[in-house]
Amino acid sequence: MSDVDGKLTLEVLKKLQQRLLHAEQRIGVYEVQLSAFRQHQVEVLSDLRTIYQLLGHHNDRLGGADASLCKVALVPEDPH
Repeated sequence: MSDVDGKLTLEVLKKLQQRLLHAEQRIGVYEVQLSAFRQHQVEVLSDLRTIYQLLGHHNDRLGGADASLCKVALVPEDPH
């Protein structure tokens, strides 16, 4: 009877190992996707910061004396 229990346990462990390998592969794919998403988010924030700076420069050229006060409100702080 213990031989049957040993074989059954071995089969269950093999199935469990296959499922764990499959789960690890899927986690790897999600890690790659998450990394790409983070990089894209950093690039978008950089582009937005550049746009705000350009708007500030245009406001300086067109705004006159009180343009410096508006520029402070237009350019956000760097979150990093």
